[in-house]
Amino acid sequence: MKKKRIIIEEVAGFVLHIYLPVHYFESNHRYPVVYVQDEASVVLDSYNYVDHLFLTKQLPEIIFVGIKPHERNDEYTPWPAASLVPGGRDFGGGAKTYLQTLVDQVKPYIDQAYRTLPEKENTAIAGCSLGGLVSIYAYYEHAEIFGKSALISASFWYDGFVEYIRSKPLPALDHQMYMYTGELEGVYKKTIQSQMVSKTKEAHHVLLEKGFVPENLRLETDPLGTHDSFFFSIRFIAAMKWLFGEACIQSDEPLR
Repeated sequence: MKKKRIIIEEVAGFVLHIYLPVHYFESNHRYPVVYVQDEASVVLDSYNYVDHLFLTKQLPEIIFVGIKPHERNDEYTPWPAASLVPGGRDFGGGAKTYLQTLVDQVKPYIDQAYRTLPEKENTAIAGCSLGGLVSIYAYYEHAEIFGKSALISASFWYDGFVEYIRSKPLPALDHQMYMYTGELEGVYKKTIQSQMVSKTKEAHHVLLEKGFVPENLRLETDPLGTHDSFFFSIRFIAAMKWLFGEACIQSDEPLR
């Protein structure tokens, strides 16, 4: 009987969508893990192509753990901020608590229940939009856990965030970070979101200025890129190829 490769579980109050590699049930390999915000919808949107990359060995096989937020305006923001639109929901600033749950409860469960490579160099965090914001915040809060991050159209426009980066020392110099923004993102916005592109480029500059290793930091743009899932999925694949590529070797260590 064929075993399911997409498993839904509830851990620490969060619904997880766990995407197992194509050969997971056929070997004793251990695999790197990417924790992806918003249920890992970018993985589901490109699921067949991800399998193709695995099968053709263009990408080492990876376990993706998608986390469904309860309220992304709260869990994905580092501090409170007012809504951008009248009558809208304010941003709750609960990212620190959310990330602590991810580190203290979700990751230990995944490492115990699945064949993972648990070290930080094999552990990434990724997200799009506000999911990208909480993913870079994780670098500052838990650099000892996450050795890689993929920031797809991350909300660097968030009030005070670039200033936060400028004020903080880099928590780790061996981190790999992929950044992407589409040049058309926010172009029609009347709010602070109109600064999506400029703030992303500014954040990239500040990170380098603070001493981030240039070879470990990649910023890509697309002149036609808008802020939607069409571009998110394409750039997520690009991020995975750059962050993992051939550098991450799967392990045949005996199961513990």
